[in-house]
Amino acid sequence: MASHTSMILFEELNKCNKDHELLTFIDTYENKQRSWQNYIRECLFDLELSYEKFGKMCGFSKNTVKSWCVQGIFPRSREQFIKLGFGMKMNEEEINRLLQNYGGYSALYAKDVYDAICIYVLQQHQKYPEDPSYQYAAIPEYQKLYAQLLNGHEFDQEYRERETTAAMHEALLTMENQKDFNDFMKTHLHIFRGTHSKLIEYMESYIQMRGKGHYEEEDQRSIHQLAQRFIKPQGFEVAYSKLKRHGILPERNMLIDFGVGMTMTLAEINHLLELAQMRNLDVRNRYECIMIYLFNKHERNNPMLSLDNAYALKEVSNDPEVIRQCDEIIEYFYQLDEEGMLEEEGDDEKSLRTMYEEYQDLYGK
Repeated sequence: MASHTSMILFEELNKCNKDHELLTFIDTYENKQRSWQNYIRECLFDLELSYEKFGKMCGFSKNTVKSWCVQGIFPRSREQFIKLGFGMKMNEEEINRLLQNYGGYSALYAKDVYDAICIYVLQQHQKYPEDPSYQYAAIPEYQKLYAQLLNGHEFDQEYRERETTAAMHEALLTMENQKDFNDFMKTHLHIFRGTHSKLIEYMESYIQMRGKGHYEEEDQRSIHQLAQRFIKPQGFEVAYSKLKRHGILPERNMLIDFGVGMTMTLAEINHLLELAQMRNLDVRNRYECIMIYLFNKHERNNPMLSLDNAYALKEVSNDPEVIRQCDEIIEYFYQLDEEGMLEEEGDDEKSLRTMYEEYQDLYGK
């Protein structure tokens, strides 16, 4: 849930209509935020370690650690943030802060099998710090065990709603040994398999929606063709395949880029991030602050975008909640029309993708 401070910042950002107002806003608040570069430098300073020794401790190369400290480059994935947390001997709460504050990723989530393994290993590591079964390097072995359990298993989507995340998390914290965890994975196979099903359905709805030909002579576009809209087309295709086949979440920026390529509204991109258990676009992050501004600007220039998306998405979605949201948007626009308040005029000169690329050139990532 967004803090009171971030909600105030979000409201102030929404008042920005011109680029100079956006830049003034960023300059005012950006210096108040702790950067990743400063954070990782402080970690090395407190531990009195060189790039090389810190890298060996956490399982990264000297050059990787140097790039974090000197250039402010972030770890490439959520898994790397978790690996770093293990290397620094963090507990679950500390790793969650690392993921959320610096990576923009979700906290460890008991209904995701990879995360459940991490929670279990972290918990057992507190009891048995020297046992190799409870080190980061052991995680792939637990993943292999899970893959073996899946052989011949039939998936029941409805089953996954029968147990809460809190109950699963509590069970992970009270386990005594590996047998307990093996039994836990067997019992919750349905839940693990369905963890990202709603995210996949939502993304597939947009792929189907944008892939449809707008005119009779147009052919349907495949995921390969649609991916050409993205910054890293091949990278997206690989990430999307991993999501569907193995339940591995794409990186946060790749999901944001998907939203841009699919011409989503701000509300739609935030819903996409929520389905991935990630926080909404964050006004306190320079890159995401600019993205919020661009989404708002594009919607102001295209006042019917939300309505058009709702009609198109309703045609292809099977998710009752998505359909309900579409109906609400359609009803809202219908009421505006009835009251004579519907503004159909707009300036559609630039697509969201064009604006996105221009702002990257102007202000950097």
